[in-house]
Amino acid sequence: MISHRDLMLASSPARPLDGDGWLYELQYDGIRVLAIRQGTKTRLLSQRGKDLSASFPEIVAGLDKLPNIVLDGELVILERGKPQSDRLRRRARLKDEVSIRNASHWEPAAILVFDILRLGKKDLRKLPLLDRREIARTALHRAVGSFKRIRLVQQIGGSGLREAAAGLGVQAVVAKRADSPYRAGRSRDWVKIRTPGE
Repeated sequence: MISHRDLMLASSPARPLDGDGWLYELQYDGIRVLAIRQGTKTRLLSQRGKDLSASFPEIVAGLDKLPNIVLDGELVILERGKPQSDRLRRRARLKDEVSIRNASHWEPAAILVFDILRLGKKDLRKLPLLDRREIARTALHRAVGSFKRIRLVQQIGGSGLREAAAGLGVQAVVAKRADSPYRAGRSRDWVKIRTPGE
């Protein structure tokens, strides 16, 4: 059974990255979650194992449309493409159903998926990242379609990457080896690069 203890974590670069074979993703200042859909049960587990499912019913409703699946991603509230971290954390602390229902309508969250660990009965963690991303893209497109609350995070590149990330208000860029498997714990195959001013 896959759990929050199986999350792959980024390391800090010991030296500047060189060579090809790296994919780059923006890291929003959201809440890292493992989205698990199994049978009729859906759970959103934080990095520390807290179940956030009741706090984000709009995300659970989208995940309920998927087959059995385990996704790794980041919960966010975006306004004009920029993360609203304070609003997200305030939402995560709500307890009563009425407040949660109102917040899910007026301040809806999204999950930006950056990896897939399982689909159906198949464990995908040994596959290269590029293959896993393509499987995730297909699974999300078929099951969720135009549902905007669950989407694959975009890969970015080119010169001025860190400056562009800082302009969007994101805390870091994560470089990932395109051929890397998914391994629990901190890895040099995922490297966090802070944006200027962070």
